[in-house]
Amino acid sequence: MTDLGQLQAAAPHDDVVYPGHLHIAIPRAALDDGWLPVVGTLGLVVITQDKRIRYRPVERLMWVQHCVRGFMLTGRRSQSTIDSRAVLAHHWDEMDRVMEDLPIGAWMFGVTADATRQIEL
Repeated sequence: MTDLGQLQAAAPHDDVVYPGHLHIAIPRAALDDGWLPVVGTLGLVVITQDKRIRYRPVERLMWVQHCVRGFMLTGRRSQSTIDSRAVLAHHWDEMDRVMEDLPIGAWMFGVTADATRQIEL
């Protein structure tokens, strides 16, 4: 998972949690097979920079099995936390609409500076 602690500290969204947050039982640096079931069970929505998770068969299967919903920052180059925050802020309203339209998982959307698009699972 991306370092959402830094994003959350700079964002006005009180409903954002991240690994190590007091209100979620996911430690910092948790492995995918440890946090995917928790996120799915709690019905949370993931925001991550881990583009490779969609290509790893085991993690992808866990994403589907645990009905995980999420957004992946999928730009072609590495982004700083500030750049990631800007991309998320730009698309936040659209991301809210996706979450309202698709209240149950599993689904995954790629998010770049220019657009969001659904990634087939």
